[in-house]
Amino acid sequence: MSDLKCPICDTAAAFTPIYLAINRVLDYLTGTQQVGVSVPGVIPAVMKQSVQGVEYAILCCQKCDGVFVVANLSDGKGWRVVHPIPHKPASDKIPPRIKSEFEEASLCFAIGAHRACAAMCQRTLESLSQNKKVSGLNQLLEKGIISQGLFDRATEIRLWAGIVKHEPITESVSKDDAEELITYLEDIINHVYVEQARYEALKQKREQMGKKAAKK
Repeated sequence: MSDLKCPICDTAAAFTPIYLAINRVLDYLTGTQQVGVSVPGVIPAVMKQSVQGVEYAILCCQKCDGVFVVANLSDGKGWRVVHPIPHKPASDKIPPRIKSEFEEASLCFAIGAHRACAAMCQRTLESLSQNKKVSGLNQLLEKGIISQGLFDRATEIRLWAGIVKHEPITESVSKDDAEELITYLEDIINHVYVEQARYEALKQKREQMGKKAAKK
């Protein structure tokens, strides 16, 4: 399970197995001491017995204390998170509608709906344009809201979404394709909202420090 990431805080932290008791009380492992293992009616979260060839485990993230379920599907790909479905959380500095649509695109990617992911990436860009009161990508570039590099990435998202939604293609959008597109989208919305907010906060702090220094 060394390559797992917590689906709640998106961190590859250490994870503590949890034991599930008959009375529905969760009993944690403490260090190397297996608390509650010898108690009758307690079932190890990492089960020796498999259910239709699948092993399940309930883990607790040692960083955020989030609890999640993983499964070993015996397909050679190892353990993976099955609940909650892992997806990239967006910053609270991003407007709610755009944040929600980005997270939906991320969720589409997480469940393997790669065409839907591409379409939602485009939908998120449309909402960004509406939020900035411009008619499209060209005006985002003209007004200096995004750079030429981000404009090129946004255009690629738009073109891929156009193919997905309107062209009778037989090839599927691969995982790598969708991951590239959602990474482009993340770069764009972080630049427009998150980095700008951080810049404004830093600028305001510097100006306040200058004013205090001038009064002395």
